[in-house]
Parts: sequence; C-alpha cells; structure tokens
Amino acid sequence: MGFGRVLWTGIVGMIFLLLTSWISFQFLDLTSSVTGGLIQNLNVALASLGGLLGGLGDVIAIIAAPLLGLVLILIFPIHWCLMYRPDDVLLLISVTLPWILACSGITAINAKTPGKGIRTCLAIGIGYLILALLIYFLLPAIPVVGPIIGAILDGLLLGLTDLPYVLAVSTAIVEGCLVGAVFGGFIGALKYKPTGASGKQKSKKSKPKVEDDKEPTLDDDSHCTNCGAKLVPGNDFCTNCGMKL
Repeated sequence: MGFGRVLWTGIVGMIFLLLTSWISFQFLDLTSSVTGGLIQNLNVALASLGGLLGGLGDVIAIIAAPLLGLVLILIFPIHWCLMYRPDDVLLLISVTLPWILACSGITAINAKTPGKGIRTCLAIGIGYLILALLIYFLLPAIPVVGPIIGAILDGLLLGLTDLPYVLAVSTAIVEGCLVGAVFGGFIGALKYKPTGASGKQKSKKSKPKVEDDKEPTLDDDSHCTNCGAKLVPGNDFCTNCGMKL
C-alpha cells in the first residue's frame, strides 16, 4: 500500500470516525456517560435547536453533534473508563463503539489482507493524533489568548481524566486505534485470498485402455504372433504354442 493510498484511506477513516462518534453522542448519550450524569440530555438539547432557531438550529445541531462526540472520544482514554468506572458498561461501549465501527467500515471497503486492515486503522489514529497535538502546540502562537486556552485545556483534562491534555489525547487515540485495529485485522483476514496457490489439484491423467487380446494371425514372415515360432502353411494351429490362427 503506497503512501498516497494510506494517506487517502486515513482521511476517509477519520471522516468515518467523525460520523460514528455521532452515534455514541446521539443514541448512547455519551456526554452523560463520561461526566457521570453531570451533563445530561445534551443531545436532546441540540436536537431541539431546530424548533427554536429554525433551519439555522438544524445546521448547528448537524455540525455540533458529531464534533462533540468526536472530542469526547478523543479525550477520554479507554483505560480511564476501566479504572474509574469499571461497572459502567455503557460508558465503555460508548467510547469504543465509534472506533470499532469506523475501523471495521473502512477496512471492509479498502483492505484485503490483515496487514492492510491494521495499517488502515493505525492511519486513522495517527491522523487524529497529529491534528490534536498540532492544535495544542500552535495555541501559544495565538497572541494573548493562546497560552490561556492551553492552560484551560490542561486544567480541564486534568479535572476530567487526571491527565494533562497531551497525555490524555495520546492515550485515548492510541488505545481506541488499537481496539479498532483488532477488528480491522479480523475483517482483513476474512477478505484475504491467497494468490500463491490455486488450491486446485491437477487432474489425473486417464490411463490408456488395455486393448483386448487379439488372436494371433499369420504375418508377412509366417510367424506366430503369440510365440514368434515359424508357422507351417495350411495349419490352423501353431505347432509351438498351440494357439489357434
């Protein structure tokens, strides 16, 4: 798989993850799960914007819902869910399901081997990791507010996950990516078709049929075709082997 194809597949996979994050946000109430019920029904509030603001509210809801879901997926590591909320099965499903669906979907479309399936999933994680870290390290370049926003992000992530921004985002993306890679590799294995061996056995050559024994006859040299003895003209039997002529 060339670099260009890997890059393109990673971009498409990143879009897949954005869309599947909306599923967790909208139907599994991801916000309530990660905040322990502190913030509830945010998905319902966004959906109701259409009734309050008309078409503009619908556009905001369509854009904000998957983005919020994606942000939550990228900042809450799987190990945090297992350590701090081990009994909350819904939270674990909400955090891992987008990775599983995105990696499985893009692998089913693109990959034909386990290796390609795993590399495709890793490309998704690497793409989001670069994007998340790039945003964070470029913040100080923004005059006045840049360092303040960076400090707010670190403080917010420390309060939510007990990890600074860089570590929280890195572990969340790597862990989610590895979970998705397991499913991606499995789907790639299902689609794998060996090309080295055809698997077809060579057809056996048919054995030549054994011709039926023919009665010996007189040849040009008047010899018995059975034993080769010289024949006596006028005799109906070979004088050597007794075969009928």
